[in-house]
Amino acid sequence: MEYLFGDLITFVTWIIFFYLRKDLRKEMLIMSIVSAPLAFFDLLYVPTYWRPVTLFNLPVGIEGLLFSFFIGGIAAVSYAEIFQKKLRKVLKYHKHFSFIVLLVIVPTAFLIKHFYPTNISISMYLALLIGIALCILIRKDLLKSSIAGSITFGVIYAVALIIWSNLFPLTNNWFVLQGLPRIFLFNAPVYEIIFGFLFGAYWGNLYELFFGYRLK
Repeated sequence: MEYLFGDLITFVTWIIFFYLRKDLRKEMLIMSIVSAPLAFFDLLYVPTYWRPVTLFNLPVGIEGLLFSFFIGGIAAVSYAEIFQKKLRKVLKYHKHFSFIVLLVIVPTAFLIKHFYPTNISISMYLALLIGIALCILIRKDLLKSSIAGSITFGVIYAVALIIWSNLFPLTNNWFVLQGLPRIFLFNAPVYEIIFGFLFGAYWGNLYELFFGYRLK
């Protein structure tokens, strides 16, 4: 029930964004659909990072799929939505190199985990940083939107997480954080807040990178 309420918070944000900006609806839907399978990362995160309570006790619950769907769409458009930016086509861009940014994350995280044994979350955060760097290397014009996407989505994610964590304080016990110090900010796990800022910087640029857009 607690996890579903967290989905409700993200759903309300998603539907507001979707309603307000007709021009961003296609981007939101595509990036939400692409991000939904990210829920299967729970197969790696459970039980060393967290151990959520899901319906029917499934390793990857419907709650995780919904959550991944909603945050993918929100992260993709948060900067454009809040600062009223418009998509503009880029005539020349490195289309074939763009997929490297998407495909590099998982193998990089496993390599880091192999050579520097730590909690999988830390490996994934380092892999996200590499993905962000590659994105900017391929498209230097996306640096500003990467920073802005990090801040906008990071703040949205942190506020939602803090609200959820304080409404359901027992969910802190879900976060095992094996091998990591238990650090919380306003009752929310700091590692999740860090994820929000990194995910915003990474995911917020993928649509523009793949399809040759920039925000104006």
